Amino acid sequence: MRKVLVIILTLIGFFAFGQESNLDQIDNKVQSIESDSTLVKSEFDLVELTGISTDGGGIIKVLRNQKQICKIIEEIGFSYGRIRTIIYLNNGIPIKIIETEENFGRKNGALNYTELNEVFKATIHIFDWENDKSKIDRTGKRVMSEGSCSTFDYEPTIERAKKAIAE
Repeated sequence: MRKVLVIILTLIGFFAFGQESNLDQIDNKVQSIESDSTLVKSEFDLVELTGISTDGGGIIKVLRNQKQICKIIEEIGFSYGRIRTIIYLNNGIPIKIIETEENFGRKNGALNYTELNEVFKATIHIFDWENDKSKIDRTGKRVMSEGSCSTFDYEPTIERAKKAIAE
């Protein structure tokens, strides 16, 4: 019985170490993307791409090298604030997604459009995109937005970015 327990604890430790190692690898790749000054940045109006308008507008920024998209930033404005989604890709496959909801502050019972407060943030490290294996860290609580059920919910953002640079 004791040997079985030792084996189980060893396996748990192995998988936890493996996940931490993968987190470090993902974060190192993200840092490499962030520091790559050769990436070409293009910006597109989200309304023109989708035909869907929001009261605060929207923009999609695509950073790419000569071969592929490396980073996508999508910002959607609403009357209450903004939702930002950042997707990092390695060889065309998402490796990290950061989604934030920011809400405007309040002053004298009305929205204060000069103050944005982050109320929610999800950081998703993706280990296996095809099989939806990831580690999600959340802080705060969504106030006006809905959460994603799966990493696959971000595919439309990636498709919009591909469509934008193809035109």
